[in-house]
Amino acid sequence: MTTAIESQYHFTAEVKSKGKQQNRDGWSMVVDWKLPGSKFDLTLYGQDWDIVQGFEVGETAIITINQGNLKANKDGRYSSDFFWDMVSIEPTWIGGDGERVASDEAPPVQAPPKPNPAPAPPARTPASNMEVPPNPAALGACHNHAVDFIVRGVLPVPEGRELFGWIRELRDRFYREINQAPVMPLHYCYQHDQERRQGKTGWGHIVPDGDPCMEEAE
Repeated sequence: MTTAIESQYHFTAEVKSKGKQQNRDGWSMVVDWKLPGSKFDLTLYGQDWDIVQGFEVGETAIITINQGNLKANKDGRYSSDFFWDMVSIEPTWIGGDGERVASDEAPPVQAPPKPNPAPAPPARTPASNMEVPPNPAALGACHNHAVDFIVRGVLPVPEGRELFGWIRELRDRFYREINQAPVMPLHYCYQHDQERRQGKTGWGHIVPDGDPCMEEAE
């Protein structure tokens, strides 16, 4: 029986080894996780050392991989017939001093099954730039907020702009970017537009320069 092959997997695993590729300048990393149907630990490859710089042997990480190219002389029946590309790697815990702290409590998680293909669209498909008609009440509220912010001097009319166009722009932006924006999960970081994870010292995430952004206690 052939194991179904997903195009993406998301799991938690321990880093078993990390080093330089044999014939190239990039990195290779072996993690304690196996592709479905495989008997061997997964080996990942890449060129950018900054991606894996903070993850050492013995640490646990949250990893997402996507299916890559088919290996030579393989027919694609098994997941191990393909190369797998690392999409992201994150620490399982965020320490107060900014160090990545491994956790053995998080079990491996496999990505959910791919959704069934969508049914064929109708013969006449609306243009891609068309939106659902706006809610009149919500749009009116956004218009009132736009006018109020202009009158109070919070968002004055920029130099070279005319009043009516500026009101309409603010109204539309308030509606699309605030009123109709999805509700983010608890502890979300709106400053960096990124979800926080719970660590031993609280909720936080790592910013691009490697420092932690922790949620302030209320």
